[in-house]
Amino acid sequence: MKSLFAIKRAVDKVMEVACIIILAIMTVLVCYQAITHTLSKFFSVQPTPISEITAQYLFVWMIMFGSAYVFGSREHLTIDILRDKFPPMAEMIVEIIMNICLFVFTLGVCVYGGWFLTKAQMVQIDAALKIPIGVIYASMPVTGVITIFYAVCNSVRAVDVYRKGAKKEPDAPSGTM
Repeated sequence: MKSLFAIKRAVDKVMEVACIIILAIMTVLVCYQAITHTLSKFFSVQPTPISEITAQYLFVWMIMFGSAYVFGSREHLTIDILRDKFPPMAEMIVEIIMNICLFVFTLGVCVYGGWFLTKAQMVQIDAALKIPIGVIYASMPVTGVITIFYAVCNSVRAVDVYRKGAKKEPDAPSGTM
């Protein structure tokens, strides 16, 4: 179990770093786009579509990575008034059932469906970047696998919390407070 959580910490770190790098690149691209757009009014400088399309692709990847990471760190929006009233065993069972439902949904929609959508779009080439459109769709199966991994980790954590006799973990303040 310790090795699972060690792997989870490593995956968390990769996700954090990936989101930071993507956001930094997007910031540079969008600033470049804004500056060249402003300069185009006074000079013959034209904004390139490459920067705009790249920023759009990176935005999709950042959203997908961010949603998987937030789920894994358990900082997503939850309505747990009813679940908190349950005894510890029922709370653990509800947590596991929720993670199984998410596992099945993510496996079917993101991994399976995303894989076929990505394969289908790999034949179409983006006019600006000259890369397959499937690159943007590849974010679905990649983050789907990561979300499934997090669902397994969350289920194992729920069993661990139950075994230790804790009713529930204290809520940690999120990074946005």
